[in-house]
Amino acid sequence: MTDEDVAPEQGELAITRTGDRLRLAREAAGLSLADVATRTRITQRHLAAIEKSDFSELPGRTYVTGFARAYARAVDLPEAEIGAAVRQELEDDEYGSRPLYEAYEPTDPARLPTARLTWTLVIVTLLLASAYGVWRFLSVEPDEALIAAQNRAADESEAPQSDAAATPATKAGAVAANAPVVLTGLSEVWIGFDDATGKTENWRTLEAGEVYQVPPAYIEQFTLRTSIPQALRVTVGGRDVGSIGPADTLVKGISLKPADLVAPTGGSGAAAPAGPRPKG
Repeated sequence: MTDEDVAPEQGELAITRTGDRLRLAREAAGLSLADVATRTRITQRHLAAIEKSDFSELPGRTYVTGFARAYARAVDLPEAEIGAAVRQELEDDEYGSRPLYEAYEPTDPARLPTARLTWTLVIVTLLLASAYGVWRFLSVEPDEALIAAQNRAADESEAPQSDAAATPATKAGAVAANAPVVLTGLSEVWIGFDDATGKTENWRTLEAGEVYQVPPAYIEQFTLRTSIPQALRVTVGGRDVGSIGPADTLVKGISLKPADLVAPTGGSGAAAPAGPRPKG
């Protein structure tokens, strides 16, 4: 009996896939799955799946190849060769799991709708959509409240306004209650601020071109006095209110409130002959 007639051992017959090769190498090295798991840091469950070539239990194709290469290093097998063999087995498995090709059979032309029927359906759909749009347009009633408001606005715009009904604020033009009051010296001019008793609490001299914005507290608590009204320009919100008194005349009691300054009376101040100017 020659060596060729000797039947191969049962272990050699089992080497049909890469997993078997890895398992036999592990057993030949006297290692357990736990030993390989310690070396590779791969769970025993995944190592057992690789030995059985049951790749469906592993996370993904990339992990299968990486785990197999790590297993090969642990049992001294060529990892590149093992990795290539595993990739080939994965491709074979994917090919075997592909669905069988089924020839496409076109639908019976007799069952398809005719072109005439198709166009008829399209035209009917368009007609229905148009009819619905017309119905919506004709059925929507105008908002009665909106029409009433528009009529009132038209009546008010056409109604004449008498001069007697116009208020001073209307004649002079609306002005904001908090509009800034600014005093500008056209030439050197003395100004003072009187309290409710007529006592001058504060006074100052404005040089030519000097601008002074009256503080809000002064507007409510004091009135203005000056002996040279023509040298002082008063504006409210940037609007020039004009002269506040006769030239070279002491005027006092001029209200600093914006509404009073823009009124036709110009602040309702009292005029008196000019006296000696304070020294400042």
